[in-house]
Amino acid sequence: MKGTRLRKVSREALGNILREVKIGLKPTPKPDKWLFLVGCYNSGTTLLSDLMGRHPQMSALPTEGHFITDQFPKDYEMGVPRMWVDREDVFCLDENDEGPDVLRIKKEWGMRLDLSKPVLVEKSPPNTARMLWLAKHFENPHFVGIVRDGYAVAEGISRKGDPQSIAEGWPIEKSAWQWARSNQLMLEYAEKLDKFLLVKYEDLMENPQYHLDQIAAFVGLDPFPTLSEGAEFAIHERKEGLKNMNQQSVDKLSSEQIAVVNQVAGSMLKRLGYPILG
Repeated sequence: MKGTRLRKVSREALGNILREVKIGLKPTPKPDKWLFLVGCYNSGTTLLSDLMGRHPQMSALPTEGHFITDQFPKDYEMGVPRMWVDREDVFCLDENDEGPDVLRIKKEWGMRLDLSKPVLVEKSPPNTARMLWLAKHFENPHFVGIVRDGYAVAEGISRKGDPQSIAEGWPIEKSAWQWARSNQLMLEYAEKLDKFLLVKYEDLMENPQYHLDQIAAFVGLDPFPTLSEGAEFAIHERKEGLKNMNQQSVDKLSSEQIAVVNQVAGSMLKRLGYPILG
């Protein structure tokens, strides 16, 4: 029919119907444990999720969990990619919030997980703002938080955020605040959780086998298989071995930008044991 989008709309409608049927038929995941990986953007969550998914008793989502459910807002769709603190009112959920459909989220995630594994792993940086909500609604929840040097993280967020409205990326002060606020909430919420383990990116890069085995013990599993020398891991758009990339990021910061990070995030840098530059 001329002048209509009937064919395209019909395809979209059929696709939506098929998706709903698949969700309806999918069994609800009932793992021994849910393991949530939280932390600020650019802190190593993607790498750690990849590593954790290599344990024979863990199944990790192939991408961030909030991307594959329609129950959570997406930062990029709201014009705040890598900057959820700009809309805390939308992203933060606590144990008293009703909000999303928990059963639907579990089934949507379950479609991308191996439900035969006893530990199911999800990672989404915005879920740092939902830790208490997740702890209430998911069975036997365990949380692993990862932190990384705030200078390197702020540089990465500014470089990679690339919001359409700011072609050159986020200002360094906003990126530093995203890092500081993410960690502030994570540490605050962690005090209310039964099962929380904090890992430093720098320690993980220095001795990955030791810290992965710590995570395995934290969730009651056998140690990780030995990492093969020279193994490469998917880190966003590239593959590379395990190495600390902090200095490469810090070297890109000007003295003025370092001063801004100190002003915005200095107290959190000290709290997490990172040296103050400049």
